[in-house]
Amino acid sequence: MLRVALVGIGDAGNHHARALVAAARRDLLRWTAVVGRDPARTAAFLTQVDAPANVVPFGDTSAMLAAQVCDAIILATPDGAHVDGVVTAATHGVAVLVEKPLALDLASAVRARDAAATHGVHLAVGYHHRHHAGHRRVFAELATWVGRLRSITVQWAWPDPATHGWRAGARDARWWALAALGTHAIDLAMACAGTDLRAVTALSLRTPSGVDRAAEVSLQLGDDVLAHVSVAVTHRAQGRIALSGDGGEIELRGTLGARGAGEIVHRATGQPDTPLAFTPIDPYRAQLEAFVAAVPGGFAPDAALLANIDALERAVK
Repeated sequence: MLRVALVGIGDAGNHHARALVAAARRDLLRWTAVVGRDPARTAAFLTQVDAPANVVPFGDTSAMLAAQVCDAIILATPDGAHVDGVVTAATHGVAVLVEKPLALDLASAVRARDAAATHGVHLAVGYHHRHHAGHRRVFAELATWVGRLRSITVQWAWPDPATHGWRAGARDARWWALAALGTHAIDLAMACAGTDLRAVTALSLRTPSGVDRAAEVSLQLGDDVLAHVSVAVTHRAQGRIALSGDGGEIELRGTLGARGAGEIVHRATGQPDTPLAFTPIDPYRAQLEAFVAAVPGGFAPDAALLANIDALERAVK
């Protein structure tokens, strides 16, 4: 049975812990270790998430990897620590599910990807929205509902309470709104279009530290699709995704977030809205289960890992 460790006990770590607990209870994996810098906070975290009693706490990732207590890790660390974490784990032959974004620049993302390839370990990036049950239904049936896809709009605003946090202060970070929300939106647009990134233009509102608090990004995907991403960490607005093509439109409301909820409607040309049903699931749990299933296959190249960083990097130039 795959042994999995969690590195990082912040907000993302809480979501991954929820998935780990659920998977361990179903005997899909063994959650064996957690890494947190503060022993007291780590102990409180394990109690709060109702972790299995056998989870061993460590103060740093190197000590945990040296103890050989895991076959795979979940990296829920600040953005700037992702690449070194991936490279270190890969060197130990350990598979990695790393939180988004993979890296702070394209060259570093390539280094992480190449390390996983060299050591033959599976590398996945935490785009849990790809595992939302409603999104997965849209991916599978998009051509049936809209015909030839022409336009994608993703709008998402969330008032990040960490106004003095590491992203807001550009500590171990390069982006704020684009890293917290925008990278998910770009990933969903690319997943729907299923084609290559051709061009990026962007505007952003920035904090005194130079990171974006709101951004508007337009992308050309392949020959036929234009996508527009609007994100902000300054206020709250329900997430919305709109997809339109020659044969109709799909609108997703409230599907962006951590819990897998929301609603989807289809609108054929000239017709009223028709709800599209799906059964909500925890997207973090579905993501973890997909990762566990993929680990035995070793490294598998994924162009989206690099295309997303390319889009983010171009958006701030």
